[in-house]
Amino acid sequence: MSSFNVSESLILPKERIFLNPSDDFYINYLNPYYVVTKDGQYLFASTQKGRRPDKVYYMVPKGYKLGAGQKGFDIDVGKEIYKIIMEYLREIPQVVVADGIQGENGYEVGIRSVVSVENPHSAYISWMGKMMVFPPKEEVKPSCYNFIIPEKLPEKYTSQIKKVWPDYNENDPLSLYDFTEMENDIRCVINLGIDYFGGAFKKPNLTMVWNKGESDNMISFHAGLSESSVIIGLSGTGKTTLTVGPYLEQDDAILGKVITKDDKIVDVKLVGLEAASFAKSEGLSEKSPEYPGLMKSKDRKHIVLAMNIDCEGVDYVKKNINGYDVEIPVSSGDIGSLLCKSYEKSRTTNGRFIFLFSDLNSSWAKADKYLRNFVLSFKRYDIFNPVIKVTNPLMAVAFDSACESIITSAVSGKVPGTRVRSYSATDFMAREQAEQAVLKKKVFTDMGLGQDGKINFLIINTGFVGEFDLSGKSIGGEKITVSDSKTLLRLCTHGLIKNWIKDPVYGYLVPSPKELSEVHGMKNFGERFNPLNYYSPHDYLEFVKIDIKERKDFLHKIFASQRNYKNLEDVIGVWDEIVLPSTKEIKRFYDTYYS
Repeated sequence: MSSFNVSESLILPKERIFLNPSDDFYINYLNPYYVVTKDGQYLFASTQKGRRPDKVYYMVPKGYKLGAGQKGFDIDVGKEIYKIIMEYLREIPQVVVADGIQGENGYEVGIRSVVSVENPHSAYISWMGKMMVFPPKEEVKPSCYNFIIPEKLPEKYTSQIKKVWPDYNENDPLSLYDFTEMENDIRCVINLGIDYFGGAFKKPNLTMVWNKGESDNMISFHAGLSESSVIIGLSGTGKTTLTVGPYLEQDDAILGKVITKDDKIVDVKLVGLEAASFAKSEGLSEKSPEYPGLMKSKDRKHIVLAMNIDCEGVDYVKKNINGYDVEIPVSSGDIGSLLCKSYEKSRTTNGRFIFLFSDLNSSWAKADKYLRNFVLSFKRYDIFNPVIKVTNPLMAVAFDSACESIITSAVSGKVPGTRVRSYSATDFMAREQAEQAVLKKKVFTDMGLGQDGKINFLIINTGFVGEFDLSGKSIGGEKITVSDSKTLLRLCTHGLIKNWIKDPVYGYLVPSPKELSEVHGMKNFGERFNPLNYYSPHDYLEFVKIDIKERKDFLHKIFASQRNYKNLEDVIGVWDEIVLPSTKEIKRFYDTYYS
């Protein structure tokens, strides 16, 4: 009986391993768990509908510092849990072991996922994973290991874990990272009780790869990449929509390799980490930029995998298959097309589908890419302009360090619509956020922002101007449409706007409403997005005061206890330099440029 070294801690007989299975294997093996839609997508379901970042823990080496919001875990206890899980994997009859690469352009990280198929339905996670990563190479050995056990552990193993960790709840998901071997370039994670692909495979893998890149003095971006524009934003802010198009390179995960000369940063080379999009289906229509990716399967030559999306002639039911309760789609008549604006049957707005980036961009991954446009996608509902350009490097770091977003159904355990701020729109870091903030400060300072610099720093508001008053009551407002945002992004990143105006409060630049309206076809831009249509100058300044206080407090909260705090005091202090204008000055500004 020959054996296979899965990892240093796990050796299994070869006959118990499905090693790097083909698409045909998954099509046959998973046959009871999917339906094929009228348009050729393979449609799956999961019992969980989103990630649980609140159930994530990290084991780290002595002296290593985790950042704000990141939960450490006792190393001795964690190592015992790993031993128990390896024992379980040695006991079950079959696992899928799949290798891949995350990264390109000379920075490639070997990924190995080990998925228990004790519940055969779980193999869908490996199939989706196969599409998300680059194909393996013989010369790129695995350095990141993801052990995925979606099913509930037998009582024997549950009780063993509770002996070493009494707080363990077998009904909750658990992601436990082991970064104690970072110095040896080994990172691991076990994912227990997670059957949602995003929580079991995608984000855990990216967390490990980002951590490795950060250790190598690279910038980690939870971001999209189109042409030379890095677009950062959490779910619900429009990041994917702004990114997806004929020049799509990445829609979620990038590393930036810093290039220096004489101790000065002269450029940032961008490294894409994924091969496919795990796109959200909510509200998708034929006009949506992701739609061609969803429909690539119509020719039956391209594989598109989908999950948790309503479909004509399909119901979602719970069944017991092979002794496990699973949720699966089943035909209730003639199977039609996916219904991306209906959520009754799937019971979630977090439907997802996977398509290859190369399906939309014929020149995908064929040329080196460098950072030229640093774009933050925010969702605001008050006085924030549809687009701003930041020229002060310190203010740029301050904005990036307190990205604004809303919680969507992509994150379980949170109420959709909840307003949040987060460091660089990510909850996937496993180190002090200040390390990355200091690196970005040097990048922005050395390369320069604004008209004469190498980097264009932009913030796109994909929400409203004037939707809520100071008390949070809805008052209407003007919606910033997808068309508005995409037009503004195109104009800004291609340098087509000639006239910029200095904001009377923050000092950043906003485009001339007159030019947008008369030259670029954005009719009545000033009239549409004048905040004084909805707020008095006094209320406008009250919003500003709240904004400045919240930003300053947030930066203090994340950086104050971190080792690089002193190097970021000027970033936090940038908000203290703002001198509020009078109400008359506010009125004069908007009467002059927006009326």
